Amino acid sequence: MMRRKTFWGSFLAGILIVTSIPVFAYPKARKNRHQRSDVILIPGHPATAHGRETPTLRVVLDQAVQLYRQGLASYVLVSGGAIHNQFVEADVMAQGLIARGIPQAAIIRERQASNTAENFSFSLKLLRQFQLQRCLIVTVPWHNRKVSFYANKYGIKHTLSPAPYPKEMTYQDRLRHFGQTYAKMLWQIPLA
Repeated sequence: MMRRKTFWGSFLAGILIVTSIPVFAYPKARKNRHQRSDVILIPGHPATAHGRETPTLRVVLDQAVQLYRQGLASYVLVSGGAIHNQFVEADVMAQGLIARGIPQAAIIRERQASNTAENFSFSLKLLRQFQLQRCLIVTVPWHNRKVSFYANKYGIKHTLSPAPYPKEMTYQDRLRHFGQTYAKMLWQIPLA
């Protein structure tokens, strides 16, 4: 009986250690406190199979528009290719921003990225081209550590402004998204 308790105690301790690795391996940048940046950067978020905004994409775009209207950046860079369906994520995000009143001239599109690392490596080229140095990254809360890791990896100066959770999202959905993202982060640590 004692061996069984020791086994389960050790097993649970191992699970706790393994699941906490992303927290330490992927440090999160500080939140933006109304500091001006050169550009708002939105890493890819897929659209629906019909090319419409998901609830998650809606809150991310709403957050970016609010920050832009507050004058916290002059440009919005949207990054993402056609990964989850035939719709290019950057184009869907740009259309959503234009529909919300962001001028087309203020939107920079990176249309090739197929994952978070590429969102930042490909965006870095555009940041250099447009001579933009400081980014305000807008994404969902469960993605903050991962985007911050890749921004740091590519030398992009940044702060975060996490979008709120979509109203439609349950606590179970939130846990599932955090779990999926942290599992991917754990898997990618050797690659990072």
